[in-house]
Amino acid sequence: MAEAKVFPMHTFVTCLKGGDAADSGLLDMLSFLTQSQVDAEFAPIAAALSKAWIYEQEPTLTKATAGEVADLGEKVAVKALPEAAQAQAQAIMAKMADLRAQNAALVAQVAKLTAEKAAIAADFAGAKSKLKDFEEQAAKGDVKLSVSATKMDEHIKKLEQLMEEVAKVKAQGVVVAGVAGGGAAADAGAAAGGEATGAPVVGGEPDDGFGLGSNPFADSTW
Repeated sequence: MAEAKVFPMHTFVTCLKGGDAADSGLLDMLSFLTQSQVDAEFAPIAAALSKAWIYEQEPTLTKATAGEVADLGEKVAVKALPEAAQAQAQAIMAKMADLRAQNAALVAQVAKLTAEKAAIAADFAGAKSKLKDFEEQAAKGDVKLSVSATKMDEHIKKLEQLMEEVAKVKAQGVVVAGVAGGGAAADAGAAAGGEATGAPVVGGEPDDGFGLGSNPFADSTW
């Protein structure tokens, strides 16, 4: 067992009656008592285990006030906990250290997942915004396509109507030419053609011998 070690009385009082767990003198005393590394987080556990052993050694201290303990002197010499008590304290603090490490890992994992969640949320918001823009553009494109199709239908209808008018005009033109001006135009064309080419003009009363009017072959110049 390690030899006794001297500590200030106020440190001893803090261990027994409570105080600042981060006090460096207290942490040094608790580390000596438990023969392990004690920090501010583990100080309350180490102090409870150490105080139990001290009260076993000096039962009168359980009823003494902090002032009464401080009046016992300026310094106090204490010994480390017995091996069984040390093993118990060390096992408890080792377990706490393991839990603290696991907790730190979980905190880090939570922080990582939170950051990933934020990144995914940001990406989703960006994708959603782009999708909205795309849908709006697609909707505008559908409107343009619909308008264009409507205009195309209008043009086709107009073209069909125009074709019907053209066909109607053609049909009416042929009938008029054939009925109203067909005979006169043919006579005029034939007369003009005969004069232009020198061919004999036919017509007049039919000849008795052949049946045609004014036989062109009877002329001595033919």
